[in-house]
Amino acid sequence: MIYHQNHLQLSNGSKLPKIFFFDMDGTLYLGDILIDGSVQLLNRLKDLGIKRVFLSNNSSKNRNDYYMKLKRMGFELSIDEIFTSLNATILKMKRENIKKIFPLGTPSFEEELRENGFILTDKDPEVVLLGFDKTLTYEKIEKAYKFLKEGKRYIATHPDILCPTEDGFIPDIGCFISMFEKCTLRLPEIVGKPNVEMLSNILKYYSIDCKDAVMIGDRLYTDMRMAVDAKVISVLVLSGETKIEDYKRSNLDVDIVCDSVKDLFKVFPL
Repeated sequence: MIYHQNHLQLSNGSKLPKIFFFDMDGTLYLGDILIDGSVQLLNRLKDLGIKRVFLSNNSSKNRNDYYMKLKRMGFELSIDEIFTSLNATILKMKRENIKKIFPLGTPSFEEELRENGFILTDKDPEVVLLGFDKTLTYEKIEKAYKFLKEGKRYIATHPDILCPTEDGFIPDIGCFISMFEKCTLRLPEIVGKPNVEMLSNILKYYSIDCKDAVMIGDRLYTDMRMAVDAKVISVLVLSGETKIEDYKRSNLDVDIVCDSVKDLFKVFPL
């Protein structure tokens, strides 16, 4: 069902956008359960030659984890179509010539950092890097606290408070951010959604105008905030965290509000 739809103005009178950005958790699937229409929509876009980018703030998994999961679920894709908050953070740290990191993250998180040449250490790191650490221990918390009190630089991959699963919501990195704020009075630099660079850097790479791009996601404060700020077409799906009442109470005017990605077959000539 489509609850709200603005008039869409694409460039050059085009009827179809040139690129679709998809959040994953809560938009294409919940845990290991596919959301109806997601595989059909993504594979249809591939058949039409329309660019697709799979975005996720969830940094507990690396790019290869997502690739294997999406392939297993029936999506046709290449690993280069996947971009996570950790990938965005890695690009930022490479640009700024950061080498030594104290990470709070899963083994997959640490593996991707090592593969990109970073030194993971608890001895005088340049940065405390906070990810969605499902393996978080008190020892890690204590070390991070000491580094933050010493004034070490503090970066977090994303701000999400809850992570949707097939069994309901679980605490996400935003809860860890609040914990460290309480004891250190510090907040991190946030790299992932809603930071518009998650979209703008990819649009620049492909030389695509923001008017010809669509961002589809289930969260107001990350997916839709980023889409509105980046001036791309914004599509809020109610299959994850956000309910219609939440949208009505928000101050965001998104372009389309619908139950799920399946409704996009009614919006675009696919």
